[in-house]
Amino acid sequence: MFKKTLLLALLAVLPLAARTKPKPPASMRLYVFNRGTIKAMSVTTFGFKEGEVPTRDFIVTCYLVVHPRGTLMWDVALTPDAALKPDSGIKPLKTQLAEIGDSPADIDYVAMSHYHSDHTANANDFASATWIVQKSERDAMFAEQPARIMATATFSALKNSKTMILTGEDYDVFGDGKVVIKSASGHTPGHQVLFLKFAKEGNILLAGDLYHFPEEQTLNRFPTFEFNVPQSAASRAAIDEFIKKNNAMMWISHDLATYNKAKKAPQYYE
Repeated sequence: MFKKTLLLALLAVLPLAARTKPKPPASMRLYVFNRGTIKAMSVTTFGFKEGEVPTRDFIVTCYLVVHPRGTLMWDVALTPDAALKPDSGIKPLKTQLAEIGDSPADIDYVAMSHYHSDHTANANDFASATWIVQKSERDAMFAEQPARIMATATFSALKNSKTMILTGEDYDVFGDGKVVIKSASGHTPGHQVLFLKFAKEGNILLAGDLYHFPEEQTLNRFPTFEFNVPQSAASRAAIDEFIKKNNAMMWISHDLATYNKAKKAPQYYE
């Protein structure tokens, strides 16, 4: 235990020149990180009637895609690492990355499903990566009047990052169809989802906050804080059709039941 702790500490403080970037794997991998939970909110916040669905806690997840051609960090948590309390029971994102041999400085691309504060907490740590974002989302993030549920200080450094700006088109991150960012606007102006095509595990779509509860799909409900409900409805229909066409599993990012069944880092999907 002491040796492992010492290694993590050294990884955190070693200058970049003294470190070598991890060797790319032969095949693509997906790591799933746990960054705590959000205590159950009233189901009415998500368009349901009291008692219609059970209340439940939400999981906060972050994902690292490690591809032979580079790395992509997808969503970066609710609480910044620096703000975590020692007794929180939540492991810092940088620590979880270090446990698999990575650091924020190693990451080639960073993208977030959307700008809500439970997805952006550690964004500034990835300012050296290329940021992939929808134009409408970036415009809202740096508007004079910030949107609600936004923590501008957590992503301020991205304003000057190298940026790949999208305008609704699919973006094939590594050029081989295995990591594709798709627009799914409505929850926020430029909400987006991530499609992953694995050799062993099949196809997975990380849905961000396209849905929060699985029951939103069957009962056709929308959160009260949706940016544009008609846009969300159109995005849901398009993504649902895409999922069927590509025989993909959809992961609702906050769904604790989905997370409980998933492999957690340092295990990975490939």
